[in-house]
Amino acid sequence: MKNIKLVFTGLLILCSLPVMAAPGAHGPDGEHLTEATPTHVNGMGRQADGSVQMPMADQQQLGIFTQFAKRSTTAQHIQLDAVVRHHPSGRALVQSSSDGRLDIGPNGLPVSGQRVKAGDVLGYIRYQDTAYELASQNSELIALRTDAEQVQRDIRRLEALGDLAPKQQLEQLQTQLQRVQQQEQLLQRGLEKPEVLLSPMSGIVHSDNISRGQWVEAGTTLFEIIDPTQLLIEASTAHVNLASDIDSAVLEHAADINLHFTGFGARLKQGQIPLYFEPVADASPSSVPLILEQPVRLRARLKQQQQGIVLPAEAVVLNKANLPVVWIKLSAERFLPQQVQYKVLDPEHVLIEQGLGEDNRVVVQGASLLNQVR
Repeated sequence: MKNIKLVFTGLLILCSLPVMAAPGAHGPDGEHLTEATPTHVNGMGRQADGSVQMPMADQQQLGIFTQFAKRSTTAQHIQLDAVVRHHPSGRALVQSSSDGRLDIGPNGLPVSGQRVKAGDVLGYIRYQDTAYELASQNSELIALRTDAEQVQRDIRRLEALGDLAPKQQLEQLQTQLQRVQQQEQLLQRGLEKPEVLLSPMSGIVHSDNISRGQWVEAGTTLFEIIDPTQLLIEASTAHVNLASDIDSAVLEHAADINLHFTGFGARLKQGQIPLYFEPVADASPSSVPLILEQPVRLRARLKQQQQGIVLPAEAVVLNKANLPVVWIKLSAERFLPQQVQYKVLDPEHVLIEQGLGEDNRVVVQGASLLNQVR
């Protein structure tokens, strides 16, 4: 009877002990987190202390994955607003070198957005004289043809003399005839042959307000060719020291586009220091196109270092109070939200500065689903 009382007393003591959390489940200051008795023993649900009870089968179905938190040293980042500009080597202008009327090429006039190759004929400029200019040029052409005929007659007369003809005079007449004929050909070509507008590079055509037959003056820009693979990102900052601290950058809306920092401008633009970035040349083409004058936002990587816990960006979610939290794993089927302070490193990673201790098992995938459990 005495032994039975001792066993019963031992069972009561064991039942009265609290259920402890799994190893590594502790707060940012090293305090151990205890696990209260779940209110949903056999299923998934939110507990009174804000934690979530989720069976292993549900975790697997929802894709809940965790990893241990480790402190590390990483580069500091800063957010910059920027604009897409054309690269000097990736832009070409097609201009008329003479006055005239625009005419279509063999494939018609290219429209904006059309891709062309270097050497493609974009159109023609046909010179159109006034009545006075046309009469003057025709008179000059007639005079050249008359001179050529007269020189030809003189040559035939000398050739008829045979050996008695002076050779020096014959050679002079032949040279004169050649010169007059060349002048005639050039003038005739200028009156009849149009100016050919060729594409100086491969790229995308941009043209505004052009029509067949319109009169254009010399120097008028008719077509603009843009190479979408050669662009420039222009950001700006008011901090002088920042220009020498930048290492590289990425675009927030296109994380696969890595940017190389080429330098900063030697002159202020609207009171700001211009910063210039180029997409990495050997990078694979991005699925997100960049358009000229498009406003973008980038994350610039600085040379300065900082310490913290690097996690995937999807690990941080907002609670009911709209505060950032991460979910840590207390035990095999229990998760607890932990409020944190963080910085964005790039579109895919964040740096936890406060609120999370080392060796916590942090939910890095499926945190948003876990956050919606009620």
